[in-house]
Amino acid sequence: MAEHLDAEQWGDWWRNRSLTSFHGHFRHNYDGSLRLFWEERFATLPRGAAILDLATGNGALALLAAEYSATHDRNFRITGIDYATIRPESLQEDHPLLADIRFLGNTPMENTGLEDASQDLVMSQFGFEYGNMPATIREIRRLLRPGGCFSAMIHHRDSAVLEQAREALAQTKRCEKSTVTKTAAALVELQQKLAREGSLDTQDQQRAQKLHHALASELDKLNRYARQLKDPSHVRMFTQSIMVLFDRRNAARISPEQRLEAIDRLTTENLGYRRRMKDLQGAALADKDFLTLKRLLEQQHFASPDIRPQEYANRHFCHTVSTCLPPGSGLSSPDPYP
Repeated sequence: MAEHLDAEQWGDWWRNRSLTSFHGHFRHNYDGSLRLFWEERFATLPRGAAILDLATGNGALALLAAEYSATHDRNFRITGIDYATIRPESLQEDHPLLADIRFLGNTPMENTGLEDASQDLVMSQFGFEYGNMPATIREIRRLLRPGGCFSAMIHHRDSAVLEQAREALAQTKRCEKSTVTKTAAALVELQQKLAREGSLDTQDQQRAQKLHHALASELDKLNRYARQLKDPSHVRMFTQSIMVLFDRRNAARISPEQRLEAIDRLTTENLGYRRRMKDLQGAALADKDFLTLKRLLEQQHFASPDIRPQEYANRHFCHTVSTCLPPGSGLSSPDPYP
């Protein structure tokens, strides 16, 4: 059974994270062929168009729309929703245009509460697949004006992203299985005892030596494992975080209490990253799921969806979906461009 993050866990994931959901990638935002795909969609929209970003997270895709709008004088009205508690405003120092976007947290994509026929484009970058597909498509249909479009980038189970996610999940499990954090915590507890009592008895000294040896051995095993990986970033982060705590050069500036807090934080982060990678695996769609998506969209009177692989850096990165409602379809609405 697939494991999925709840709203609180997603809120924790986005807090103090980068703009995108990718760990250590897309530092400034989605770029290259991904950015080009979205700019081609934005170019078809009229001035003043209303855009809704589903599962916006920290607002990466909504920001691409805001940047295009500012550069091309389009005056887009952009809303980003997410069912987690999100705070993209915390990233405004580096991305000022986030201030031009309306963000709504605690808002599920299946029931946005937004007005009927109020959007010209509903879009999603790795968010649509985390929801209930039939219910979300019905909501998208309700929200779009006649002629409005739906576009999304969706994780595919056979993509490079999922390959990396599977490797990252294996790394988190390997770190969790190791005794590094438990051994490190036991060492710090002896440091605390030394600080309290001024000395350690022979038994504690022998135990400290064994713990030092065990910690060095476990770190060496993880480092040898890391050398076998294409992208050992998580294992490297894990081992280096521990090594910094026990570097003698840091002995005076890091208290035992701070070391224990750092070890506990590292354990929590490893667990959170493992849950995130399992969630990603569970959300990704297979070919049969894209056929179901196509059928559901057509049942809601969308034009035949254009579903195709999307490459990035010469590798299969995801699948894209693009479709529009016929101009005469949908709920009637007043002229949105007075």
